Amino acid sequence: MTPSPLERLYESNEIDDTQLFCGLFLPASLFDVFQISFSNSTSKGTDRLNSFQFAPRALQELSLASAKCINGTYRFAPYLEVLKTKGRDKNPRLIGIPTIRDRVILAQLNRFLAAVYPERVPRNVASKYVRTIADDLQTRTGRSTWICSTDIKTFYDSIERPRLLKHLTKQIKCGAALKLVRHALLTPTVPQNTHRSRHSEYREETGVPQGLAISNILASIYMQPVDDAMQTYGVHYYRYVDDVLMYGNHSKVQSAFKSLAGRLKRRGLGLHPLNSNKTQIVKLGSPFGYLGYFFKEEIITVRDSTVERFLHSIAAKFSDFKHNKFRRLEKFRYLTEARLCEIFLMELNERITGAVRGQKRYGWIAYFNQINDLSLLHRLDHSIRALFTRLPEFNNQAPVGLKSLRRAYWEMRFNTTGGYIRNYDEIKTKTQKLEFLQHRGRIADDEILTDEQIDARYERYVHNVLSAMHADEGAVYG
Repeated sequence: MTPSPLERLYESNEIDDTQLFCGLFLPASLFDVFQISFSNSTSKGTDRLNSFQFAPRALQELSLASAKCINGTYRFAPYLEVLKTKGRDKNPRLIGIPTIRDRVILAQLNRFLAAVYPERVPRNVASKYVRTIADDLQTRTGRSTWICSTDIKTFYDSIERPRLLKHLTKQIKCGAALKLVRHALLTPTVPQNTHRSRHSEYREETGVPQGLAISNILASIYMQPVDDAMQTYGVHYYRYVDDVLMYGNHSKVQSAFKSLAGRLKRRGLGLHPLNSNKTQIVKLGSPFGYLGYFFKEEIITVRDSTVERFLHSIAAKFSDFKHNKFRRLEKFRYLTEARLCEIFLMELNERITGAVRGQKRYGWIAYFNQINDLSLLHRLDHSIRALFTRLPEFNNQAPVGLKSLRRAYWEMRFNTTGGYIRNYDEIKTKTQKLEFLQHRGRIADDEILTDEQIDARYERYVHNVLSAMHADEGAVYG
């Protein structure tokens, strides 16, 4: 994120954090955030408004919100509860979806926190941590190097709010900013259609709500004293959200693990017990996992359970095609069976290769592009091809146009703009969006839409595609 002139003034100590906050929360600043980041959003909060429905009243709503943020009286609407599955025998992850108005406020609050705590802004995606670690471990020997991999139990849900707010007051002097953070933390996450009178039943005493723009940086700020202390133990220490990896000589790793457990306990957090499937201390060369990856000597691959989840998500697409074909032909009478097959293959190929939007890479192969176990990709390609034996519409065999994880792996690493991987950044004009929607069977050839309807339908479709890819990424495996 490029610093604005206002943020550069703060960096150079020409203005204080109150002036920074007031500048970021001016009506014009908030409206710019809406226009740039949320004007095409299809998600809805508890007010059931997407960005297209909010747009006509955006300037008025955000002007009122600006005044309330600056005078410390702004209140967030309850977040809408969405449950994200983490697999069998695991509790789902509870995500809160704010209203469009609140998403604008939270995005700007995140920008304020990032300016005040630049050192707590993540600089690398998870896969880059994996590459750094893998390169370093190749220079070490198993005789002198021990690995500790562990993770923090119920990380976001266990953060103690009073301690977090006290920590924030040490660096933030702007009272309005502190009040805004506090109310963001206190706002409950409620199931859909929950009556206003029952909102208080869902208010939690501890934790940082997940899914907010400020969730990650607040958790990082909370962990700052721990992270700083762990740098003094003579081990290599990496923490990515709740996943922790340390390595060094045996005694220092043991000492660091005990210290980490103690420091977390004093902050209401805890590690999974030693020698469980979540925590282990092993010699270099022994298998261990980190961030969904699996290390075994010189091989970097993917955990078996993670591979199974990905294959299950691909198989689910085949089942959906098979069992809902006739319903779709009835609903979309302008489509033929041949067109349905064509669309299914296009969507399947995109799920295999991943996609790019906003210069961000999405999908399973994008997240796991640091593996060197290319035999895994061969096995997965074989499994996907075998799924076509269930589909007589494809003559029970994989079609010629089916893409592969093997090639997507190299294209995603070195040639994302080469055409093999869908780049949504190249679709900009209304004409391009319309042609794309027609190609994907989302608009009948004779259907007439306004520019606003084209934007809305395009954004809704792309949002659904990228959301499915995000669900395949390693970030959901914790």
